[in-house]
Amino acid sequence: MDEYLAYFLDLRIRLRGRPEALAIVDRCLAIIARAEAASAAEMANLEREVDALRTELVARFGTRTPLRVH
Repeated sequence: MDEYLAYFLDLRIRLRGRPEALAIVDRCLAIIARAEAASAAEMANLEREVDALRTELVARFGTRTPLRVH
């Protein structure tokens, strides 16, 4: 979990001055923090929240294109 937390904290620093991007990163940080000691019921809620975030991001930015390796 620490690597995910470090990634999003670094991302938050790099995205300073971009409020919409920071809001998304903050949502991710909140999910990670709540997942640390979550019960099974809370984990189900967090999974729904992650799915909702994924749906929102796909609607906003489209699907992720496959990586091309030469």
